[in-house]
Amino acid sequence: MYRLDRPSMAVNDPRVSSGAFIRRFQMWNSWDISSGELRQHIIDWVASVARGAPGGKLKNLVLSCHGLPAYLMLGQGFDASNLPMFDAWSGLIEKIWFPNCLVARIPDAAMRADLTRKYPGYAFGDGNVFCSDLAKRVGCYVVAPTELQVEAVVTIPVDQMTSFEGLVLCYGPGGNVTWSGRNPSSWQDNQGNWHGVPD
Repeated sequence: MYRLDRPSMAVNDPRVSSGAFIRRFQMWNSWDISSGELRQHIIDWVASVARGAPGGKLKNLVLSCHGLPAYLMLGQGFDASNLPMFDAWSGLIEKIWFPNCLVARIPDAAMRADLTRKYPGYAFGDGNVFCSDLAKRVGCYVVAPTELQVEAVVTIPVDQMTSFEGLVLCYGPGGNVTWSGRNPSSWQDNQGNWHGVPD
């Protein structure tokens, strides 16, 4: 796990939790939204919290939700067509963390076909372009994985950020990848069992 400096904020979508497994991040400010939370309300409230934070900005923002390449299932959901909304966060956040599946992934044709079949109606796309554009719009760093994230915990300690599975990328304010790291990957077999494999 990583310890995040304050002031930080977490936005927790309830659909990440399943049964006894609850993934809820606890930061200086934590907001548990509804599954239907309006996009504009999310944008406006995060900006309001950031402006009211010591120093007038957030050091970290954790957006906890399900993800697909270039798609966040955060409230109503955000895809590439919603990126202009994030201009409202410009200068208010130093680093955005996505502990969510596949957000930075560039899906190949086979993966696109598979995702289209499994998630009809979801506007996923090129995760690399999505994260790069977001970083430039907000003027911050964006940390996002390219693979499935399967770490399940009941309670995440205050000010902690979970580790990632697989390749993790950090985009700088200029939209370029400033660092990357590779952790062990995980995969699911045909019976639904999870396995860990080193990269």
